[in-house]
Amino acid sequence: MIENKICIGLPHTGTFPWNTVMSLLGLKLPAGFKAVYHMVGSCLIYDARQKIVDFARESNCKYIVMIDSDMVVPTDFLLKSIALLEQKEEIHVVTGTIFKRTPPFQPCFYTKVEYDMQAQKPRLESPVEFPEKGYIQLAGLGLACCVMKSSLFDMIDEKKSAHMNGYFYPLPNMGEDLTFSLIARKCGAGLVCDLSIDVGHVSAMPIHVDHYKACYDEWKAKKDGSLLFGEGEVST
Repeated sequence: MIENKICIGLPHTGTFPWNTVMSLLGLKLPAGFKAVYHMVGSCLIYDARQKIVDFARESNCKYIVMIDSDMVVPTDFLLKSIALLEQKEEIHVVTGTIFKRTPPFQPCFYTKVEYDMQAQKPRLESPVEFPEKGYIQLAGLGLACCVMKSSLFDMIDEKKSAHMNGYFYPLPNMGEDLTFSLIARKCGAGLVCDLSIDVGHVSAMPIHVDHYKACYDEWKAKKDGSLLFGEGEVST
């Protein structure tokens, strides 16, 4: 029986930056919910994510949270994400604004995610411009900081869409997160980015939306026809 429990899954390779730990300690829970934590140390991220989902489902959790060990999460992350998931039946996964760690700090949320089976290569597009409020529909997202309805995995099981090695086993030259996005979309899942959730990505310092905007403004001022970031980039 599904309960009002949130599984906060923490995949890691053994260490957490201090600012990630501090942000986890400050997380606020929605009223009426309780949290269970599941930390999984593994050098295989797809294996860690699979174990988190298995634990959450066995524990009858309503929501499954993924927070990677290099994320700095705002205190209201769960409040906002779960409020949106509770209100919108058609939404199954919520992430915040997360950006890559090197200039031009490309968004880790995508409006185009396709996979060329013949070339074994993904085709991706991130939004260059986006509003500061509301949410946007996504074709795919990184799973570094997100909340998922556990019922999504019932949908995937029903359609038998997952790979025999699990929900997150990556396609060649494609990350486990975008591979999962393809599986979820195939099953009718709604993936969104809540633009009010500003998640830090730890580099030499946490990378936030303002870092991306500075690079964007510089690129826009050039007006030289260059691409801000190349299609198909998948590194984080």
